[in-house]
Amino acid sequence: MTRSGPPVVTPSLSTLKQKKRKVFYEHGKDSLELAVSIGKTQEDKALLKAEKHHQPQAGQPRSERTHQKSRTKKKLEEVKATIASQRARLKREKVKMRKERPVPAVHQKSSPSSNAQDRAPRKRVSFA
Repeated sequence: MTRSGPPVVTPSLSTLKQKKRKVFYEHGKDSLELAVSIGKTQEDKALLKAEKHHQPQAGQPRSERTHQKSRTKKKLEEVKATIASQRARLKREKVKMRKERPVPAVHQKSSPSSNAQDRAPRKRVSFA
């Protein structure tokens, strides 16, 4: 036979559910002190919350952060300007190439019969 460990002792339910006595304050000095302490704690909580939201990022003052934004905007504008200048240059080169190409002979209107002779004969389709 194997031995089991010592028996587990569970506290009775009556000791677990002991009630705390309620403390009642009489009107007057005690109630005023209680109200003041509650008000102070609420105000402190509100101030801490406000400081968290309005605090600048650590290590970077606000003025430098706005300067960085403007620097990136300037860089973007420079890139856009270079792209626009490249497009304009390519367009000018295209126009120049078009002008340098030899002009084809003057278009002469030929009779429709001569056009038909130049082309391959048309295939005819018949339905039975």
